Amino acid sequence: MDVPASIAAEQGLLRQNVALSVIKQTAEAQEVLVKILDDAARNAPISQARGTNVNLTA
Repeated sequence: MDVPASIAAEQGLLRQNVALSVIKQTAEAQEVLVKILDDAARNAPISQARGTNVNLTA
């Protein structure tokens, strides 16, 4: 049984909107994660020994 073209077009648009919504939510979640990691890195305590023991042969 064939689906009328208008219904098929609406189904296609609905699928596209759902896919775009998922992509947007994923991007927003990634932005939140990046902000959390950035804040954690900026607020990490600074070590007095950082950079003093460098293995140049590594």
